[in-house]
Amino acid sequence: MLPTAALAQFYDLDGAYRCLTTPSAACEQDLREQPRPAPPKPAGPTMEQVIAKVRDRTAGPHEIEFLEKRAATDDPRAVEVLAWCELNGIGTPTDPLGAFWLYRKAATLGVANARQNQIAIYETRLTPEQREQVLLQENSH
Repeated sequence: MLPTAALAQFYDLDGAYRCLTTPSAACEQDLREQPRPAPPKPAGPTMEQVIAKVRDRTAGPHEIEFLEKRAATDDPRAVEVLAWCELNGIGTPTDPLGAFWLYRKAATLGVANARQNQIAIYETRLTPEQREQVLLQENSH
């Protein structure tokens, strides 16, 4: 004796084969009455879409999360864009110190001008206390 599930699968396959070989109104009706599969979930934004939102300053938590995940995998573009967001408070609170360290990471990943951006942040955007913190951390390594 075959399990019920096996019989149901055989019947569906037989019915589908019959409808392919000799279509009829009953087959058409059966096809219309079958439940439709749910549409696939959106794959998420692309890097270009996220960068466009950063450029027009409309990036939010979802875009920042996207960049953080990509930055964690050492994606140079994601690290650089995330540094820019932190420096300018786009989708996240302004954090020049966080941006400083992200630009350092970007420089190690070969991002052009990342080291210059890091120096500019140090010289113009960090408070004296933050500069001291950077020096202490740099000297501890």
